[in-house]
Amino acid sequence: MKRVLFLFSLFLLSMAEPVKLSKNIHIKVIDAEGITHHLRGISCNGRDYLKVSEGSIEYSIPFESIKHIKVLSQKEGILDINVELTNGIERRISVSANTYCTSQSELGKASFYIKDVRDIFIEKGEQR
Repeated sequence: MKRVLFLFSLFLLSMAEPVKLSKNIHIKVIDAEGITHHLRGISCNGRDYLKVSEGSIEYSIPFESIKHIKVLSQKEGILDINVELTNGIERRISVSANTYCTSQSELGKASFYIKDVRDIFIEKGEQR
């Protein structure tokens, strides 16, 4: 029985999608303490898009389409953020305060909760 459970768990793990980090995306994160971090690639909750809501509708915004995220306020586990897209659209929307993001830096893997940052600037192409 243990062998069957072990093989089944290996099967389930093999079906999991790997975390996708877009290598051509460079981000600048300004944390809650005002420290600027230069990172490469981003994934939040294991996805290559940001899951947000506006009213009762949920949206999945690809990071390639986002230019700037500014955290405005937090209440009851929800963050109000301002998102500026690369096409010029700007919206005040909501995201879970427990949204967990990972990235890469010269020091190694970087990770943070969106609730712990002030701003995220996203650029495509080579880092400046």
